[in-house]
Amino acid sequence: MIPRFWKKSSPPAQPLGPVVIYHHIAKTGGTSLRKVVQANYKGKALLELYGPYRNSVVWYERYYHSLSPARKAAIQCIAAHSAHYIIPVLDRPFRVFTLLRDPVDRVISLYYFSQRLAQKGRGKGADIGRFLAARGWSLEDIYLHAERGDIHGAQDPLLAPFFNGQTRAILGPHTDTSAIPFLPGVAPPLETPLRHALDILDRYYELGITEAYAESVHHFARVFGWQRVFVTHVNRTRKRPPAHAFPSEILHLIRAYNQLDTTLHAYARRYLNEHLASPWVDATL
Repeated sequence: MIPRFWKKSSPPAQPLGPVVIYHHIAKTGGTSLRKVVQANYKGKALLELYGPYRNSVVWYERYYHSLSPARKAAIQCIAAHSAHYIIPVLDRPFRVFTLLRDPVDRVISLYYFSQRLAQKGRGKGADIGRFLAARGWSLEDIYLHAERGDIHGAQDPLLAPFFNGQTRAILGPHTDTSAIPFLPGVAPPLETPLRHALDILDRYYELGITEAYAESVHHFARVFGWQRVFVTHVNRTRKRPPAHAFPSEILHLIRAYNQLDTTLHAYARRYLNEHLASPWVDATL
């Protein structure tokens, strides 16, 4: 019997078993969770598709349909930063899971991580770091330029992760996120993307939050039947100041320009609490 939460697309000629999709959103503690995923899905059961230029439904459609029936049947979990782009492609029941993070802390981590990657010279994060370094922009400068109207979503796509980046990630396979403007709060042009993102989470996702990482891992383990569970943290951004080291006005500015992500994070926090046997209590509230 297939659990009630699995979402089904058009049935294939020979029905395949359910598959779990790990949507690994950058800078949410996802590398630690990836280790847990690797421990629970061995060999051909795990299909990891990390790599550049894979954030498109077209790429996933071509790749997935190039697999043999036997290879498809062996897959139990698909994991990648862009793994959710396979949602419109799958011909089998599926469920997505991900971690969401408080956007202020995530943006700070992203800024310093992109600087580190720029020094190593690889990936989209390196492109972001080089873009900022070439202009000599601090984290505050990004939002001050947004306040003056100097930067825009479609014209400055490298800066999009600093403006509701988690919402953009969720929406990626379903809508043109380049049309989402860099605006504070939930201005009218942001209302539709917010509703759409919440609907996608409600339909497809099991949710955890970075701030309750251990509880999130145990929730995923219970839902998906994982036998190996551990909560070791890896790949934390070094040499980055904590949020409380920034002036309050900068933190408020970051929060204002990431209000959609703040709403999604609050939704995920409520979702996790509702699904935990012992609700997690946020000591910062």
